[in-house]
Amino acid sequence: MLSRFSRSEKGAVAPLIAIVMLVLIGCMGFAIDVGRSVLVRARLVDALDSAGLAVGARLSTTDYSADARKFVNANFRDGYAGATVTKVTATANSTKSVISLSATATVPTIFMKLFGQKSVTVNATSEVTRSSSGLELVMVLDNTISMDMSGSMPSLRRSANDLLDILFGGESVGTNLYVGLVPFSQAVNVGTSRNSWFTGTKPFFGWTGCAMARNAPLDQTDDPPATNATKFSYPDFLKALTTGFNSSCPKEVTPLTNVKSTVTSAVNAMTASGYTHINLGAVWGWRMLSPRWRGYWGSSSLPLDYGTKNMSKAAVIMTDGDNTVTNYSAYGELPEKKLGTDNANLAPLELNKRLTAVCSSMKSAGIIIYTVAFDNPDAATKSLMQNCATSAAYYFDAGNQAALNTAFRTIGDSLSNLRVSK
Repeated sequence: MLSRFSRSEKGAVAPLIAIVMLVLIGCMGFAIDVGRSVLVRARLVDALDSAGLAVGARLSTTDYSADARKFVNANFRDGYAGATVTKVTATANSTKSVISLSATATVPTIFMKLFGQKSVTVNATSEVTRSSSGLELVMVLDNTISMDMSGSMPSLRRSANDLLDILFGGESVGTNLYVGLVPFSQAVNVGTSRNSWFTGTKPFFGWTGCAMARNAPLDQTDDPPATNATKFSYPDFLKALTTGFNSSCPKEVTPLTNVKSTVTSAVNAMTASGYTHINLGAVWGWRMLSPRWRGYWGSSSLPLDYGTKNMSKAAVIMTDGDNTVTNYSAYGELPEKKLGTDNANLAPLELNKRLTAVCSSMKSAGIIIYTVAFDNPDAATKSLMQNCATSAAYYFDAGNQAALNTAFRTIGDSLSNLRVSK
């Protein structure tokens, strides 16, 4: 019996089968664990792409990695396949035009841990390019005395400069980016050198550049001063001096330019005086963007035509107060009835109507309008500004200086277009 047992070959393959089965189970386990890690990586890449687009749309942020982590957490379900995101980083290049992102996650193994491999590390990367389409932008900013009385002019300057920083990034000269500035009060200062725009006798002393409003409806249109009928008039010399009209004239407008320092210098030079005619600021902002004014601002190529490929036109209109009529303004004195009335209560309502007309015409021309109601003007003015904006999302009710800064930074982000590049 012992002899026969020693010569028997029955069951000889059993050890081999056991070994093979062990290898096959290990391979299957390895395949399952690798498959899970592949799924985790795919989901992590999607979350990272979304985070990149979200962070890129908020280039005013100061901590890209922290913001990216929030968006990854929102888009990568906690515990997906048992995975845990351990690291998210996001960095911008010097011009803030490219954001590079990376993320790391650990995936616990199911079968491979039998062989001592308890987890797998998964890495993902993404890159987002901030591709700003061409833009002509005019900032129409309230420079009235109330901005000085509330101590808000420094905040306005800082907010406007933050907007410029976002749009220009680290560039000193914009690529297909042109920005202009229209400070306004009860008039707009077009400068003392543009005499060809005026008819009548130029004041021989004291005039600082504020233009009188044309008679309705030309005060609400973008008609250029090509004929005597469409030209502007100088202020009355004596009335301008005795009422302080010249001294309340805001700083001169800055036509569209792609040189950041030119606009920055103009923003920093803004001072507050006079009272509020929002409609005049808006209509001069339109004239700065209207192709009908090409050549009038000193450039033979700007403003560009409406609908120019890959180019947009936008205006930011900001005010801290209600339309007001006192003393001598671009509409002369109230008894002159250039607003259709000599009633001090009805005249501001007429200014409101004219602002509405200007905003409607600008939007019909394809100009994107952002509006900011700062420091809680009355409900009627807030409604007026909201209706002026392209949509409710383009209106900002900024009750304090911090909110004003946030509004301008949000507008800057809104004007940036993004795409995933890698």
